[in-house]
Amino acid sequence: MAEASDTGSASGARSAAAPQALVSYISNENNIGIGVSRIDQGQNYDAILQPHRRTDGPPLNWDRAQSFYIGAGYCADAWFFQGSWKPSPTAQDVRGPAVVRTQQSIPGEATARWAVRDVKRC
Repeated sequence: MAEASDTGSASGARSAAAPQALVSYISNENNIGIGVSRIDQGQNYDAILQPHRRTDGPPLNWDRAQSFYIGAGYCADAWFFQGSWKPSPTAQDVRGPAVVRTQQSIPGEATARWAVRDVKRC
């Protein structure tokens, strides 16, 4: 047990890992879960993003999200932020089953922000 007069050593101290910079996130703005992947490696998804959650928040806490998955029988729209929210010209009326890869760099933005909206049966 350390005495009150002991001094700690920087080499022996454990520090919390610095969080990685946020590269991108996907927001699920629906009442149904969607599949998401942190690093797109060809699978449909890594995790289910619950309704009204973002990939950079709990429980995932990812520093990036590279794709989302819409299941068979469902449709959705993707939006991105570039000064304001805009519909993605390549990801409107996505018909599942489909994996949508999100752009990881948006000109003028430090973080690529994506929102999946209007998930519905189609």
